[in-house]
Amino acid sequence: MNKKLTIFAVIVLGVAFILNALHNLSRDVSLSDWASQASGYSDAFEQQKQSGKPIAVLFYTDWCAACKTLKAEVLSSPKVQDYMKTLHAVKINPEMGQDAANLAKQFGVKGYPMFFMVLKNGQEVKYIRRTNNITPEQFIAQLEKATRP
Repeated sequence: MNKKLTIFAVIVLGVAFILNALHNLSRDVSLSDWASQASGYSDAFEQQKQSGKPIAVLFYTDWCAACKTLKAEVLSSPKVQDYMKTLHAVKINPEMGQDAANLAKQFGVKGYPMFFMVLKNGQEVKYIRRTNNITPEQFIAQLEKATRP
């Protein structure tokens, strides 16, 4: 009887693990319309010189649960997506190359996710402090505050 109970418990835990992994995969939003990595940041920086639009920079990693939550619950919301159209949006995973890691060091990234607004042709960088347990409206309010003169 104990052997059957142990086998049942192992199967239940295995199924729970698989379901959790599938749930996390479904929450991973790619932000495919954002520029990516160091080259995307360089492109956005050049575009900013012409447009004057701020650059929104997200530093994230693939393993970061808080990053996945931010992407799935805030950055993928229609309100935030519409707001991001007024900016140059860039996502950078510092674990995906030395240039990206160098940018993270330049920005002073200490953990993930970290979100910055780059203004005035890179002469001003503002850190968006609150990215966890936040609504899309609260996130937009922070971005608007960061971009005010």
